[in-house]
Amino acid sequence: MATWAEFAGAAPDLAERGARRLGVGVAYIATTARDNSPRLHPFTPLIGGGRLLAFIAKHTVKYHNLLRDPRCAIHAMLGEDDEEFMIIGSAVVADDWATRMQAAIEARKIDMTSRNDVAFEFMVQRVHWAVWQGLGTPEIRRVARNWRAGQAAHPPVEG
Repeated sequence: MATWAEFAGAAPDLAERGARRLGVGVAYIATTARDNSPRLHPFTPLIGGGRLLAFIAKHTVKYHNLLRDPRCAIHAMLGEDDEEFMIIGSAVVADDWATRMQAAIEARKIDMTSRNDVAFEFMVQRVHWAVWQGLGTPEIRRVARNWRAGQAAHPPVEG
């Protein structure tokens, strides 16, 4: 697993694309329910200080799911040309004062306020990015890149 800063250091252009997609203010996080079924939830990722953070409200299903099983998948909203960005990783409670302040600084930039919540940091295991070029034409093609903790970024793959 890697921090956002470690990921960004290993694959800066991929991290820049991911930060742009995650920075729109809402993304989706998949967690595992008590019966091991998948659950999908909207949330607001916050990138700051080299960390991928989020405030998660204590009364939510995603909070209880992440405490029980920290594995998760994060998928950003689609961008132009159906640009995708997804992270597979795990959530760590990081509710110390410094982390809460870092998350609050990022949250205020998008006019987000939060109460009765806990700060989580998301560790990155794998990243997937893709874009569809030539949408709506016979020449449509997919360009994708993947990254895994401990590896350098791979060049774009078409197909």
